[in-house]
Amino acid sequence: MSFFQDPNASSAALRKKKTLKKSINFSIMVIGESGIGRSTFINSLCGGNSIVPTSSTVDQDPFSKKLTLRHENVELEDNEGHKISLNIIDTPNFANSINCDDDFKVIVDFIRHQYDEVLLEESRVKRNPRFKDGRIHVLLYMINPTSHGLSEIDVKFLLHVNKLVNLIPVIGKSDSLTPEELKENKKLILEDLDSYGINHYKFNEYEYESDYIDEEIIEYNKYLNSLLPFAIIGANEFKPSNAEEDELLKLRVLNPLNSKPINIEMPEYNDFTILKNVLLITHLNEFKEITHEVIYENYRTEALSGKEFQYIDGERVSQPPSSKTDLESVSKDTTEDDYMLKEEQIKLEEERLKKFEERVHQDLINKRNELLQREQELKEIEKRLLAEGLKMNEDGDIVKIDAEA
Repeated sequence: MSFFQDPNASSAALRKKKTLKKSINFSIMVIGESGIGRSTFINSLCGGNSIVPTSSTVDQDPFSKKLTLRHENVELEDNEGHKISLNIIDTPNFANSINCDDDFKVIVDFIRHQYDEVLLEESRVKRNPRFKDGRIHVLLYMINPTSHGLSEIDVKFLLHVNKLVNLIPVIGKSDSLTPEELKENKKLILEDLDSYGINHYKFNEYEYESDYIDEEIIEYNKYLNSLLPFAIIGANEFKPSNAEEDELLKLRVLNPLNSKPINIEMPEYNDFTILKNVLLITHLNEFKEITHEVIYENYRTEALSGKEFQYIDGERVSQPPSSKTDLESVSKDTTEDDYMLKEEQIKLEEERLKKFEERVHQDLINKRNELLQREQELKEIEKRLLAEGLKMNEDGDIVKIDAEA
C-alpha cells in the first residue's frame, strides 16, 4: 500500500475547502407596492417561509402605514457546497401614501449610504477586517400586472434609482394575465423603459475578447433579454418532494375549491426558476462585479469631484456603463486619475477632522463660559441674600441666618 500523497492535489483540496467555508455576500432589494407578492417571492426564493407577508399583519388603514426597510439574512448552499449569505431588503408599505416622494428618498438615501460606507472605509489608513459591505447588487422592481405598462409611480421611482443599482424589472402575480396579455404587457413595459430613458440591467451583449468567445453564453444571454421583464408567480404553499428528502415543492394554490396547485418552478407557468438561477448561480458574480467596478466607481468619482448625483427626471446625468466595454473604459480613466482622487479624498477627510476639532474646541469654550457666568450669578445671589439676612442651605432652600442655628 502506498502512502504517497500528491502535495499539489492536497493544496488544491485545502483551497477548495477554504473557499467553500467562506460565504459569498450577496444583497438583493425587493421593491413593489403592497399586495404585489414581494413576501411570497422572497419566501419562494429562499425555499420556505422566511418572512411573514405584511398583508397578514394589517390591522389598520393601509394608507396610514409608512414605508419600512425590513432586513432578512438567509444562508443558502448549492449542490457543490458553495455558500451564499443572501441579504434581502424588503420594502413593506412602499407607495402606500398619496405623495410617494418620502418613500423614494428613504430608499435612495439607503442605497447611497451603502456606497458612502465603502468610500469611508477605503479612506481609512487602517481598514476594519470585519467591515461588512452592504451595497445592493440587484434591485428587483415588481410591476403590477395591469396590461398597461408602467404607472406614473413606477416611472418616477425608477428614474430615481436606475443609475444606482443593477435594476431588473419583474411582473408580479403574472398568473392573473393571459399569455397574450402578458406578452403585450412585457412589450409595453420595455417601450416605457426606453421612452423615459430608464436604464435597466441588460444581459451581456458586449463583445467578448477574441480568446473568450462562448457562443452558448451569448445565446443564453440573448434568451434572457428576450424574457425581460421576467414574469413571476410566488408560492403560497410548500410541500416535501418525493424525490429529495430535503427538497420542497413550491406550489401556488390559485383556487382551493376547483383547481389543482401549480408548481411555480415549472418554466411553462412563469420565469421564477430562470430568475432564481440568474440571481444565485449564472450572473451572481457579474452583478457584484458591475456594482463594484462600474456603478460604485462612477458614484465614487462623482462624490470625490464634489458633484451631486441627480436622480430626478429633468436633472439626469449620463447613464452608468452597463457593459464590459464601458467598464474597461471607466476603469482606465479612474486608474489615471486615482492618485489625484486619493489626494482629494485625504484632503476632504483632513478638512472634516479639522472642522470637527474646531467645533469640539468651541463647544468646550462655550461650556466654560457658561459655567463662569453661572458661578458669577450664584455669587451675586449669595451676596444679595446675605444683605437681607438670608442664606441658601444645603438643600437649596432660602432660610434666615438665625433660623438655621
